[in-house]
Amino acid sequence: MTENPVKAIDHLLTFVHDLDEAARFYDRLGFTLTPESRIEAMGIVNRLILFPDASEGSANFIELMSVFDTDRLPPAMAALLSGDEGIKSMVLSLGDVEGARAHFVELGCPFGPPMHVRREWRLSATESVWPEFDVLLPVDDVVTFNGCRYYNVELYRLPAWTTHRNGARAFDRIDCAAADPQTAASRLANVLGTTATGGTVAHRDMTIDIRRDGAAATWPIRIAGYRVTGLNENYLAQALSTHRDIGQANQVTAFGQTIELSSQAPRAS
Repeated sequence: MTENPVKAIDHLLTFVHDLDEAARFYDRLGFTLTPESRIEAMGIVNRLILFPDASEGSANFIELMSVFDTDRLPPAMAALLSGDEGIKSMVLSLGDVEGARAHFVELGCPFGPPMHVRREWRLSATESVWPEFDVLLPVDDVVTFNGCRYYNVELYRLPAWTTHRNGARAFDRIDCAAADPQTAASRLANVLGTTATGGTVAHRDMTIDIRRDGAAATWPIRIAGYRVTGLNENYLAQALSTHRDIGQANQVTAFGQTIELSSQAPRAS
């Protein structure tokens, strides 16, 4: 078997029907979002919540994605970006995208050839930057996942976008549900090239907790939510007090996902 090419669990692709509404929700909680960015050829548009505490060579963020032209969607994305809102794919940071594809195919994950993507982020009316990456489009295995290889990951570290009013530093835990957590965790650990302990999988600075849910499919397991760490307790308490409609205590539920908001410091990578 080829060497595992997974560098990090990079981000979560979250499908939302109304990108503006989702952006307003995160803004009310004190998060900074990147500008709206379209991939014209694929008919999709996104905004990102980027965090500063990322593994070297990778990013750490939540991606909010919507569709502006269903006719342009590649088949893999058309299946993904429809129906209920929620976290639709776990995206892995890869060092060698062709090597990663060979590795995953060897494990039985039928990835097609990578796509090269270059998209625009407008800094102002006269200035833009162009994130560029190779991407493996999502496939279903124990979890729906895909991968990307960055050419200019430094753009995902710009302080203007990784600095949040609420102090957020990283997302460091993914919460999942499965009919058989231990079996799911074992398979997921095999895909990621790591080990599982019961229903928990750890990969570098990320933990994936899989709880038992008798109503869940065998797999793909359902990604239910995540934890964001490093938040300022006082800011968060004020935000949730002011906006009681979006959550209480340290947890909010919206757009098919549950987000735990923690003042705990992120784990060191």
